[in-house]
Parts: sequence; structure tokens; C-alpha cells
Amino acid sequence: MVIVVIDQMRSDYLERYKHFWKEGLARLLADGAVFERAAYPYLNTVTCAGHATIGTGAFPSTHGVIMNEWWQRDSGRRMPCTADPNVKSVVYAGEPERIGHSAARQRMPTLADRLREASPSSRVVSLSMKPRSAVMLAGHGGTAVTWFAETNTWATSTAFTPQPVPAVQAYVGGQPVDRYRGEIWNRLLDPSAYSGVDHGVGERPPLGWTPAFAHALSGAPDPRRDRFHDLWERSPYSDTELGELAAVLVKSLELGQRGVVDFLGVSFSALDYVGHNFGPDSHEVQDTLIRLDRTLGRFLTMLDETVGEDNYVLALSADHGVGVIPEALRSRGQDAGRVLNADVKKAAEAAMVAAHGPGPHIAHVEYTEVYLTDNTRELVTRQPDALEPLLAALERVPGVMRAMPTTDLPNKRSSADPAERAAALSHFPGASGDVQVILKPNWVGTDTSAATHGTFHSYDQRVPVVFFGNDIRSGRYHDAATPADIAPTLASLIKLALPGVDGRALTSALK
Repeated sequence: MVIVVIDQMRSDYLERYKHFWKEGLARLLADGAVFERAAYPYLNTVTCAGHATIGTGAFPSTHGVIMNEWWQRDSGRRMPCTADPNVKSVVYAGEPERIGHSAARQRMPTLADRLREASPSSRVVSLSMKPRSAVMLAGHGGTAVTWFAETNTWATSTAFTPQPVPAVQAYVGGQPVDRYRGEIWNRLLDPSAYSGVDHGVGERPPLGWTPAFAHALSGAPDPRRDRFHDLWERSPYSDTELGELAAVLVKSLELGQRGVVDFLGVSFSALDYVGHNFGPDSHEVQDTLIRLDRTLGRFLTMLDETVGEDNYVLALSADHGVGVIPEALRSRGQDAGRVLNADVKKAAEAAMVAAHGPGPHIAHVEYTEVYLTDNTRELVTRQPDALEPLLAALERVPGVMRAMPTTDLPNKRSSADPAERAAALSHFPGASGDVQVILKPNWVGTDTSAATHGTFHSYDQRVPVVFFGNDIRSGRYHDAATPADIAPTLASLIKLALPGVDGRALTSALK
């Protein structure tokens, strides 16, 4: 069983750029089962939540992974979704990471976890540039769960293995990432083949690059800092490397070739990095997709030749989409902009001070989540209407559509109100904030990226869901579908039970 995730892949890219597809995406769309209405139903459309949803078949309100990082009330600080002080980093070269990573805060077992439980000899391999992507697909264990660490080396953690996995070590030792140092990323096709302009309004390239092609992976000369690894990650070359690592591990670990069912998860991260820097309309995004199509083509050919065309089933999806750069939309006269956490916190604090006296009242604001201090939470418990001034003040902040208390959200997962239902499906008691902020279309909650995601609007929620391979009936399907349906659909093919999930098996696509 293979799950491929393309980080930040909007579903409309499949048709918008279909003239580019020659290999992997062309084959998946022609011979796979494509669910054209697939979308996430929840609010916080971000990487960790999306991968946990794909991995488990459940929504954040069930699996507990609400965002990439969130506020920890007991420690008074924000923590990454996979950070675990009880495990240690295991690296394949160089320095270990400052923190270890695990799925300790993922409250549901993944499809891979269920497979390992039912079949102890099954192998689980999960790969990505990002630890949260690799970990959330694998779950609470695995044979080779691998990511590219902040210390510029491939890594795993003691949650999965006490020491480096020999198959991964052999690849890393023989194929060092530094071999890409001399590469210059330029467009694969003639510039006239790309839509739009190369240097778009609002693009924010990483340090070392300009908004226009070409992009040297070594970056602009800077004696103070080596930017190579950062720029390599933010280029299609990292996708190429990940595809090669996956191919080597399929062969060396004999995945799918030993008479038992194995699991392979591969999450390609380059598109997300590129999209954040250059936006969805950029030449960089288009070129990343063109090159990923080729990488996926080689990947499918490798599976055919190594495992056999009838011996694997593959699901492809994304963790979220992305919105257009707000400044680009404003230049065209559209309503768009940025809602910063500091502005939300300032407005909320001022409203509560005016209504209830000196604070502090607001402990932290994390994107769409507003966390109250313990004293103010007690006040709200005694006086349920104590939040009214805060809610009114937040809804006056430019770019805010709605602000709602989260107390009753667990009872509103079937609400007819789309915004309320989306917020409810993202809410997990104890982890989520006390007030939920919902942004207007084309408004974003960050000033660090050119383009981003994380809303319940269609450009963030709509993603591909495609099945391909053994027992899959090819065609275009208009059934309602979500990425939470991927795990139940794959599990149904091997009669594996996934109790307690929110998704369902998409049986219309099964032979």
C-alpha cells in the first residue's frame, strides 16, 4: 500500500496545468480513480493536521492534531506537533536535532499502525523532508521513518529505532545531498510555455535568490552563511532526492515482495516551500509541478518493475491547498490582506481590559486560535457572556469574518453552518484555543510567507484524491470525498478494520 502526498497541491492544478503532464500525473489521471469533489471539511488546513487525517482516516476533532504547532497551557509555550521530549534524535550524519519527534500527540492509530498490529512482519516506511509529514503518515512505529532534519542531515528518532536503519544509512552514505551544490534551478521548458509572469507581485524568495529565474542552489555569495541546504529543500531537487530514496528502500527492504502487505508513505515537500515563497501562479510552482510529474513517473515505473503492476495500490492526495498572494490580489483591486497574530491579540486584550479590568487576559494567539489566561478562563466559566466584548472587537479587525467561542464546538460537528462545522471539526478540547477566529476569503494570518493556507475556503480545502493500481476502477467520480477516506479505502482492500474513524471506504472506485 502506497500513499503519496504532495504538500500544498491544490486540486485545480490537475486541470489548470494538465498540458504539462507527460509521465506520473498523466498516468494517474488517465488510469486512476479521480475524485473530483474531494475536500477537507475542517478549518485548520495545515500540514500536520492534513497528514494526520490522511494517515488515520479521522479529522482533527478525533485524532487531536489540530495544527503544525499549538500553545501548551501547562508549559506556557508553543510546541511543534511532533515534538516529544521523551524521545531522542537519531541522525545519519552530523549533529542530532534539538528535539526528538514522535506521534505521541496523535490520538488515533494510523492505517500503518493497524497494519503492523494485524501483521507484525509487515514493514512500514515513511519519508518526507518534514518530520511532521513522515511521522503523521507512519504513526507510532515503523521500519524506516525518515526526514531531513534542521541540522541538514537525514534523521529519525528513538520513537522508531534506537539506531540508524542500515538501508537508509547505506543510501545516505553513498548519495550525499551535497552533490547538488553546483546545480542551478532554471525552467525545464522554454519560458513561453509557462503562464503568467516570472516575477509576480508580492513574491518573497528565500534569502539567496531573487524573484526571477535562475536560482543557484548555492545562493548568492555570502561569507557569513551557507544557504545551500535551505535552498536545496526549497527546490524541485529535494523531490528528486526523496523519490530516489523511496526507490532504493522499496528494493533494499523488499517492500511488497515478501508475501505480506507493506506500507510506503512518501510526502513531497518542495511544492509547499516554493508555493509559500512564490505563490500558486508563479513560474516556480509550475516548474516544480512539471519536474514532480517526471519524478512520479520514475516512481511508478520503479514500482511496476520491482513490485509488479498488480501487486500495489496507490493513493495520491495533498495536506492542503494554498491561496493567492494577498498583495497580488490587491493590485487587481480585490479585497485581500493579512491578519497578524499581534493585531488579534492587541484587539482582544484591549476589549477584555475595557470590559473586565486589568489583565493579562490573552495568553497566546496561534493563527486562528486565541488562548485565554487561566484567570480569564475562570471568569468566562462564571460569566458565559464575558467574551462578548472580545468577540465584537475581533470581528472589527480588518480581514476577520467571524470570531466564536469554542466551548460548544464539540456539539457542532454536523452544523448546517459551514464555518461553524469547519471550526468544530478542527477543535480538540484541551489543545485548541478558547476563541476561534475565521478569516475572510483571500486574507491570511501570516506576514512571513508570500502565500499561505489554513482557512476553510475552497482554495485551501480542495485537494486531489486519486487511487491507482490493483483493484482500482479507473474513472472520474463525483462522490463527496475527503482525504480521510483514503485510509478506510485502502484498508478495505485487505479487510483491515479501522474502528472509530471519520472517513469511509470509497467503494465506487473498487473493482
